[in-house]
Amino acid sequence: MTEGSLLVYSPLNEPRRPALTRLAELHPRVVLLAEDDTDVPSWADELLADVVRIDRLDAPAAIRTTRDLLARRGGAADGIVSLSETGLAFCSAVAAELGLPFTPLDVLERARDKSRMRAAFAEHGLPTVRFGTAERLDEALAIAADIGYPVVLKPLLAGGSLFVWTVHDPAELAAAFDDVLRGGARVVAGDPLVHATFRGGAAPRLLVEQLIRGRRRFASSLDLPVGEVSVEGSVVGGEVRVLARHDKPLPADGPFFEEVLWSSPSRLPADLLARVDDVAAGAVRALGLRDCVFHAEMRTTDTGPVLLEVAARMGGGPIFRSARLAHGVDLVETMVRIATGAPAPSGRPAPDPDPGPRDPDRPRHAVMTFGLFADEGMLRAIEGLDEVRSHPDVVEVCVYEHPGTYIRRAPRSDHCTVHVMVAAADFATAEDLGRWAQKRIRFVTGAQ
Repeated sequence: MTEGSLLVYSPLNEPRRPALTRLAELHPRVVLLAEDDTDVPSWADELLADVVRIDRLDAPAAIRTTRDLLARRGGAADGIVSLSETGLAFCSAVAAELGLPFTPLDVLERARDKSRMRAAFAEHGLPTVRFGTAERLDEALAIAADIGYPVVLKPLLAGGSLFVWTVHDPAELAAAFDDVLRGGARVVAGDPLVHATFRGGAAPRLLVEQLIRGRRRFASSLDLPVGEVSVEGSVVGGEVRVLARHDKPLPADGPFFEEVLWSSPSRLPADLLARVDDVAAGAVRALGLRDCVFHAEMRTTDTGPVLLEVAARMGGGPIFRSARLAHGVDLVETMVRIATGAPAPSGRPAPDPDPGPRDPDRPRHAVMTFGLFADEGMLRAIEGLDEVRSHPDVVEVCVYEHPGTYIRRAPRSDHCTVHVMVAAADFATAEDLGRWAQKRIRFVTGAQ
């Protein structure tokens, strides 16, 4: 596409592999900005033109190192992208120094801090939750009493439902308070934005917010009654475009929130989907997001959508591949075009060029990804993967955690053990296939 280098900040794990592969297809020189302790697997080494070792907490030094590499290559940076929410602030600092398009740091701060985010939603009249922030237990108890139980405790700056906890009374709140407050700050301690927030000895705070009881608003054979939907889109020059939507129903309203399903296209009623799109666009404008792709999450209720979160990044996990299969939308290409200043793609992008053994021209009317979870403990084995992979309607089996690793569950983990993506002619068939895969894949865990 261009002659310079595309700078990328991303973990090198299996869920990011499809997006990194697509980046390498779109740009001839992908340069990874990686922490010193990052191991580069062989599959990633084949995709990357170079690796710059950096410390996100020392942006000036990282920028000098990046400039040195670019000078040795005799070129410039065409753009910079992040496949990680905790890399956004760092990439913004690099982009500002190198004169590259990226969401400004002050906007990212508003979009990362859940209290500032919700305040912006409320100020713009968007449907959001009642909330307050607390540094001490007595403050949290007072906020919860004012809102009314049950309430949800959340770290201000973490993501992925890490240390997100529903509590139903003062005793449960008191028992969870320190875990959410300290654990939520600890899991994102390497993020420059978090580091700057606590510079000078500032104490961590947590969010206490109203529990929104979502309701699934479409028919399904799956026992997932809690309604949630996510929106993928882009914003350039003030123009907000909705590109894809995923239904993400949940089994319960807590106490923890593990994502078990991503389903696209959305099956929500057309009038509700229109409201979802309007709320997503309003949220992007309220936060002042620009020059980025975005990921918005909402609960669906009997009175309409209620905002939960908006992030200045592409959705994680299976979202990139699922959106491409279900909608023909290439979120990675959109992200790269924004980062390099290229015009947005015109018309409908090409479908996924690697659809698996199925007929590539067959419509994908129902794309569903099922998150499967091993019990907490040492993972000894995963059985049934080859059988599931061999099914003609299984598009992807992604292993997040391999045997020999210790499995943690929510609220101390933000991902499943394995996800299985299926593409079928209809949702009933896809749901049946998902249940079949859940029975065939077996996790063996034991004491460490």
